[in-house]
Amino acid sequence: MRLTVVGCSGSIPGPNSACSSYLLEREGFRLLLDAGTGSAGPLLRYTDPGALDAVFISHSHGDHSDDLFAIGYHKERFHPEAPPIPVYGPDTLRIWQHDADAELRRVPEALATTRIGPFTVRLAPVRHTRETWAIRVDDRFCYTADSEPCAELEELAAGCDVVLAEAAGFDAEPEKGHLSAGDAGRLATSASARLLVITHLRPWHDPVALLAEAAAHARCPVVAATPGLRLSL
Repeated sequence: MRLTVVGCSGSIPGPNSACSSYLLEREGFRLLLDAGTGSAGPLLRYTDPGALDAVFISHSHGDHSDDLFAIGYHKERFHPEAPPIPVYGPDTLRIWQHDADAELRRVPEALATTRIGPFTVRLAPVRHTRETWAIRVDDRFCYTADSEPCAELEELAAGCDVVLAEAAGFDAEPEKGHLSAGDAGRLATSASARLLVITHLRPWHDPVALLAEAAAHARCPVVAATPGLRLSL
């Protein structure tokens, strides 16, 4: 399984990154985790957006879902005869308007523990400002999406080798519905992770300082997500 960071900026795109979007590939199957603002452009470096095999959207905030529309355009323009792209997401998610382009599979009914292509996935509802789901893949990788610290997230991440966690700010400025960098480090420790990747890095924060705070609380190596970062999981 290979993870590619397509975009890692939080809330709005930054000068060097689109918003949250991550590509998982295994056995030729391409699963996109989130499609935040501006991510469809850099996604072209790694795959054809209209030929994705499935998309998972953690929640309906634009910095995680806006570029579904661009993916839909690619699907309609270049692959009109292909089957609809399955989009897994919450009830609040809006997708592009053409039924031929995508099929929304609502998370609460469609997914608890199941398979998406070759991936075994498990979801947990986490605590954000609207319905949000974190995802665990093959019991090796956990993506927190946006969430404040909660038992559901700790349980989902437990035992995963790699935790991809938002670091939306610092411990000194806690924000409802989000993990601080320190929270991300503590989550990695409670999960016994082997690697923490911090993401959702807001353009107005110093990524080096975020990395330092996360590393102060994590008992594993910590890296900051950057566009194009690729990991074998």
